Amino acid sequence: MARLLLEGVRVLDLTRAYAGPIGTRVWADMGAEVIKVESINRLDMPTRVISYPENDPGEDPWNRGGYFHRLNVNKYGLTLDLTNPKGVEILKRLVKISDVVSENYSPRAMENFGLGYDVLKGIKPDIIMVSMSGFGNTGPHRDYVAYVPVMEATGGLSSITGFPDSLPTFSGTGYGDWLLGMAGAAAVLAALFYRRKTGKGQHIDVSGREAMITHIGEAVLDYTMNGRVWGLMGNRHPSMAPHGCYHCKEQEEHITIAVSSDEEWQALCKAMGNPPWTKEERFSTTLGRCQNQDELDGLIEEWTRKHSHYEAMHILQQAGVPAGAVLNPRDVLLDPQLLERRFFRVIEHDQDHGVGRRPQPMQMPAKFSEAEGGPLRPAPRLGQHNEYVLGELLKMSKEELASLEEEKVIGNTLPVRLPWSGLKLDKIAAAGGFILDRDYLKKLSSAYGEHIGPTVEGDKDQEGR
Repeated sequence: MARLLLEGVRVLDLTRAYAGPIGTRVWADMGAEVIKVESINRLDMPTRVISYPENDPGEDPWNRGGYFHRLNVNKYGLTLDLTNPKGVEILKRLVKISDVVSENYSPRAMENFGLGYDVLKGIKPDIIMVSMSGFGNTGPHRDYVAYVPVMEATGGLSSITGFPDSLPTFSGTGYGDWLLGMAGAAAVLAALFYRRKTGKGQHIDVSGREAMITHIGEAVLDYTMNGRVWGLMGNRHPSMAPHGCYHCKEQEEHITIAVSSDEEWQALCKAMGNPPWTKEERFSTTLGRCQNQDELDGLIEEWTRKHSHYEAMHILQQAGVPAGAVLNPRDVLLDPQLLERRFFRVIEHDQDHGVGRRPQPMQMPAKFSEAEGGPLRPAPRLGQHNEYVLGELLKMSKEELASLEEEKVIGNTLPVRLPWSGLKLDKIAAAGGFILDRDYLKKLSSAYGEHIGPTVEGDKDQEGR
């Protein structure tokens, strides 16, 4: 087997929620030894308690959160209370044998722990530390709180996302978190390369707001070059037409079409059978099509409504027209192209907690000819690798570990029972815009050629609850 790309790199992962774990998952997938550090008094919220398998929190819901399993594949799990001086000293010992420290606390938190970059650099001069926050570690807004909507809004995305005469619209997912996490992941790879050349570590300060701005480059450039401020354009484009999303035969099916040239326009006309309206003068140029998009969209939709979204995509793509079926998450998981490329890999999670086998996407969406990667390990249970990290890596005795567990510095269960909620998805599906598919386990099992779902002994076949 080819050597993993980041084999031999050790990361202390102090991140939580979405952005940080997204970035550290990239390194874990590429072979780095990523040690995820949590506290039994402050779990990785909310990911450990969101999207339980079969909507059941079970007896230990903190080990069943679907988001946590998604974001922390291939990592080792260590619990360590950094509000306790003993926990801080243990982390400092781990810094000595690590390459990267990653955190996404508020900018003041690491200093409050006594673990700022200057301290870490004093422990290990070539350490690489990456800090991921909403607004960055400097500037008048450094201490502002920034969840996804804040990063999308202050980064400019929300101002151009939505339809005219409506409110700005969020992306619908944690887009700002994904951009921040991936920016942090890329920055650390560059820092590792720099350290290899110079022997020097460094502190990397990554802002989610700034990561967002880099992804609306055309809108920013248009103002610097032409003084134009983009507004809400829906699915339209300032220089391409047709450019939109169209209904297909089935009510929930749609297709996107983007035509960038007269050649692609002629290909679209031919694919639709060259109906008479395509010869009209008002549609003969890009400018004309842009000026008459309302009528144009209605005419195109007369054709798309005769086909399924996949059928329309195949017809148009074979004609040379950029077009794509709008896939929901179920469609994506069952998509033949992604199945062929093995983008989703089935991981068997700890059977003791009933999670079982589940398809998981690769966080690094790239295939390397010389380093395909090894088997994927499931996300860790709470404190699963305490003995490995502290016992094997730091050579601490069993007596020391027992003492730390007694003092709640480490642990693998919560010190108190929290009021976890097992809200049923079928109760909120209509209100939240969800589609509840009760046959999902059967469909996934058929697509992936193996049993998908809980695998604990005695578990009955479940089709959703």
